[in-house]
Amino acid sequence: MEINRRQLLSWLAATPALATAAPLLATPTAAEGLRFASSARGSDGHYYLKISNTLGEQLASHRLPERAHQVVTHPHQPWVYSLARRPGDFIDVFNSDTLQTQALITTQPGYRLYGHAQVSPDGRYLYTSERHPSDLEGRLVVRDILADYQVVREMSTRGIGPHEFHWMPDGQTLVVANGGIQTDGREKLNLDSMQPSLVYLDSESGELLEKRSLHQDFHQCSIRHLDVAPDGQVVIALQYQGHPIDQVPLIAAHRRGEELAELQLPERIRSQLKQYCGSACFDASGRFAAVSAPRGNLTTLWDMQERRFLNAAYVADGCGLAPTTRAGEFLVSSGLGQIFTIQALSEERQPVYAANPPQVNWDNHMTLI
Repeated sequence: MEINRRQLLSWLAATPALATAAPLLATPTAAEGLRFASSARGSDGHYYLKISNTLGEQLASHRLPERAHQVVTHPHQPWVYSLARRPGDFIDVFNSDTLQTQALITTQPGYRLYGHAQVSPDGRYLYTSERHPSDLEGRLVVRDILADYQVVREMSTRGIGPHEFHWMPDGQTLVVANGGIQTDGREKLNLDSMQPSLVYLDSESGELLEKRSLHQDFHQCSIRHLDVAPDGQVVIALQYQGHPIDQVPLIAAHRRGEELAELQLPERIRSQLKQYCGSACFDASGRFAAVSAPRGNLTTLWDMQERRFLNAAYVADGCGLAPTTRAGEFLVSSGLGQIFTIQALSEERQPVYAANPPQVNWDNHMTLI
């Protein structure tokens, strides 16, 4: 029987010498009372959308068809969208008020999801990053929410393997992470020739507004996850596909009109990240950012005004990130079922648990609702 990494970590966490029993409620912080959503694997082996509050109370548990990746919300309606993990084909729409399924959408024939989506600021359209059945360049597929999610247009992302994308502050431009990896299912086919990129697209016309790449020496640094600050700065989490001991960028930043900028990590931290960063997130103020590295069990914290490393918080298999309402404070979810608040300006880390936390494995991303 193959033992995967999360199973191993789960067994280690259960060892009395390495973990205590039931954690206590966290010290009250600005996170209290917030609600968040994430996909998760339940103790029964099935996959769920879980909605909880930051007092550790589960508010909803909705079974999904298969494993999901990102969860996004509608800006004006109580609708929560769970996106199938690559290369899945479903989008589950859940009503967080009625606790009922709102819709179950499937992709067009031959198309496959890359796990991420955004709703337009006016709430009219759902955008998803997808693989075209015959064209290597990825697509953003646009569905009209008011017309039963019919596909109304699509646009090329000008690169292979689009993954996470976000709205820029103007509400018109989308910034897209093209991972650069051609896949067949989960198999990677072009690691020697991959060309990741960061692109900016007009959300209506699909016009390419700007395209940036790292130096060719770093073409195996897959640009996968990102977040955008209110001032338009982008923070980027990279996943390196080359040799495990190569010294390459793992976290980057960008502003329109500039080159991509590597964020400098202390070598003692960089060497622990296992060449893999899983999620990126700005805080409520837009000054601080967190970038998780689940394989290295660390979440790095940054002052993005100075683009300066602050510290790293230990969270075993921690990947999902969300801001709280407090400047410099983040929620981090773990594949072991834990949730923590962490502080950018200190090494403070507090568990967020009810007396009997749900027995789940949180997936890679978390969203405040």
